[in-house]
Amino acid sequence: MSRTTEQRQVPAFGFDDLQRFAAAARNSGAQQRTPSPAAPPPLELRVTSESRRTGDQWTVPEKLVAECTSGKVVIDFTQAYCSRRAIDIRINAGSGTIVVIVPRGWRVDLDAVEFGTGGHISNRVTLPRFPGAPLIRIEGRVESGALKARYAFRSPKGWLRGDR
Repeated sequence: MSRTTEQRQVPAFGFDDLQRFAAAARNSGAQQRTPSPAAPPPLELRVTSESRRTGDQWTVPEKLVAECTSGKVVIDFTQAYCSRRAIDIRINAGSGTIVVIVPRGWRVDLDAVEFGTGGHISNRVTLPRFPGAPLIRIEGRVESGALKARYAFRSPKGWLRGDR
């Protein structure tokens, strides 16, 4: 089976034509970049004398702000959806308590936290970080309150059942 000469002819563009098309596309603004969506605002957890806790299932933003005058703030990452490798948390604890609960394999960095007289900082997250697991960087100040980072507790029955 042979092709006819008409079927074999393929329209070919010359180099000049390609340059002209590229210049027209560049000048027409067809290739302008669309603006990236604005970064979502940080999640703010502020309490004065009550207790506040993150929901069971929630999406983790890039930045969080936790301010606690005399109550308790619990940031629980055990059932949170997190697609980030690093999470920044800015804290300010007067005489209240801020608790950060993470799954095993995550890491919490408390090196940038300052504490005043009577301030207490406790980091029970000691296991090595799993590859690809998030790193939580906490910075801020604890005056006379407490900042605790720990794993989720399991009841003895849950441990025997193998609950995770």
